[in-house]
Amino acid sequence: MKKNVMILFSLLLTVLLVACGPDRDMDSAQGSNTNTDETDQPEELMIWAPDEQSGDIEEIVTGFTEETGIEVEVVPFAMDEQEEAMSLDGPSGNGPDLFFQPGIGSLSVKGLVQPMEVDQEILDTYSEGSVEALSYEGEVYGLPAVVETLALYYNKDLVSEAPETIADLEAVAEELTDVSNDEYGFLYPATDFYFSFPFMAGYGTDIFAEENSVFNIDDVGLASEEAKKGATLIQSWFEKGYLPNGITMDIVGGLFNDGKVGAVINGPWALNEFKEALGDKLGTAPLPQLENGEYPITFLGTKGWMLSAYTEYPEEATELAIYLTNEDSLQQYFEKTGEMPAKSSILSSDEFQNDPLLTGFGSQLERAQPFPPVPALSAVWDPMADALTFITEGEDVEESLEDAVEAIKQDIEMNYK
Repeated sequence: MKKNVMILFSLLLTVLLVACGPDRDMDSAQGSNTNTDETDQPEELMIWAPDEQSGDIEEIVTGFTEETGIEVEVVPFAMDEQEEAMSLDGPSGNGPDLFFQPGIGSLSVKGLVQPMEVDQEILDTYSEGSVEALSYEGEVYGLPAVVETLALYYNKDLVSEAPETIADLEAVAEELTDVSNDEYGFLYPATDFYFSFPFMAGYGTDIFAEENSVFNIDDVGLASEEAKKGATLIQSWFEKGYLPNGITMDIVGGLFNDGKVGAVINGPWALNEFKEALGDKLGTAPLPQLENGEYPITFLGTKGWMLSAYTEYPEEATELAIYLTNEDSLQQYFEKTGEMPAKSSILSSDEFQNDPLLTGFGSQLERAQPFPPVPALSAVWDPMADALTFITEGEDVEESLEDAVEAIKQDIEMNYK
């Protein structure tokens, strides 16, 4: 009798732990929640979509509903707020089935995503490197929707030819900048590490040391001599009055649309807005050559649909991700947003290759590199934003970078070891 009571107690304890534990293991996330029988098909799936594109995505998912009978609730949600919200809403059952993110980051380490079961034949249709950007340790956690990098947009009425070198770009700044009238030769949000790192990378800066595609997160290269050269270049633009302090992406875009800036650095997500504002006056080009003869190395980004670790319908959610990233859906998304689709068939099409406004991005993509595919990358952004803020305000470059690296290492030691 005592033995039976102990067995019953153990079973009850196990059930309680499984029911209450916020960190479900992958077997439970994929096993008991798999719904292959039509009677278990969900009536609705929820996805978190980028604020600006949520309306376009709502139009695309109507086709999925027509094919499957499953409704899709599209919730506008800022990408940079999704990870924290997933940590709270996922375990409570209020999170989405899919959410939209720029890479795997720390999502897998935090247990916010689960692997997708997708045929290799489908995975092979995405552009090179894009699936890997949403994978970690051999597991695919999301499907790519867009690939992106930065390029130079310029107003042909103000800049007759795209600057080929940094010296050319500075000459444009010298000629056109008139701060009293809010007129500038070129602008970009310099305190944003995503936008400024290319100028550091062009001098040979690595975020983490790499050997044979293995990244050493203990070896942070952001205070190296090469990094200091890039940061010093950026600081010089503020010292010369070419760039104002406190500049944001919204200010950059607004002034460029108003015809007050010769050139700006931005991504393909801004293409439709700039086309509408400037029309035939708009041109694109790769970032200009540095004084060392090398070119700025931009990030090759991949944004896509990640499978929540907490979805009750992983198979149906995966089917939705496949639908959202098929050729027809991504072609429609490209036409509405201007963002470059992560589909080889579209990127290689004549329509895409012959578009003069995409040639600047095409050239820069050849000089772009993927983000280091390690969760510890998440530790880099805030300290480097602080460092760049100090640098643009005239603080010592070396000290600012060394302080940032120290903060990065401390974060890695605490959260990524």
